[in-house]
Amino acid sequence: MSTVEHQDRVTSRHWQRDCATELVAAHGVIVAEYFDVGCSRRRGWRQRPQAAALLAALDDPDRGFDAIVVGEYERAFSANQLQHLAPVLEQHAV
Repeated sequence: MSTVEHQDRVTSRHWQRDCATELVAAHGVIVAEYFDVGCSRRRGWRQRPQAAALLAALDDPDRGFDAIVVGEYERAFSANQLQHLAPVLEQHAV
């Protein structure tokens, strides 16, 4: 995620992708990307277009992924969002 006022989306996406790629290097590959631009992290995941698309993809048994990698925690979550999201991910074995 990138907030337009604080950083350009190309730079933000690039360094977050680099972080994610480095993290998964010994464990797998990145098969999909969900990157919201211009959305505050204060908005819930269902109110962000790409985050909502990721959540919708969880219902597809052939989604092609079994984990989610976040380039930078501070850009993805606010307040207690992760605590609300964790059971949803667990329910879908992600």
